[in-house]
Amino acid sequence: MAAPRTASSRRPPELRRPRLLLSLLPLLLLLPLPAPSRGLGHSAELAFAVEPNDDIAVPGQPIVLGCRVEGTPPVQVSWRKNGAELPEGTHSTLLANGSLLIHHFRLDQGGGPSDEGDYECVAQNRFGLLVSRKARIQAASK
Repeated sequence: MAAPRTASSRRPPELRRPRLLLSLLPLLLLLPLPAPSRGLGHSAELAFAVEPNDDIAVPGQPIVLGCRVEGTPPVQVSWRKNGAELPEGTHSTLLANGSLLIHHFRLDQGGGPSDEGDYECVAQNRFGLLVSRKARIQAASK
């Protein structure tokens, strides 16, 4: 007389696979899970959350050119005026959020420096460099 067949030996092979998965479950639980997504603020890519806009400035008054960048830290922000890097100085301040504050907007009056021009925000991290759109800043006419 032949030995009686058990229920598992009579199952087709595709029905026996769940048992294999169950035996691997403790090992699967030890695998690291991907970190939860926290949006662009923690991505390797750089992205502008705020870019500078064209604006009209009043001579002698302050103006803020907006810029906020998201990406993997550390992110370094700088500014260009008419394509040239804008040096840090007492006339303008790079704010903590990446925006540029010009303390007293200057208008060219016979050879002196002027703040009119095209401005770009430049962001860089270890993964790359990103340049914002150009913002044309002009003086208000009297």
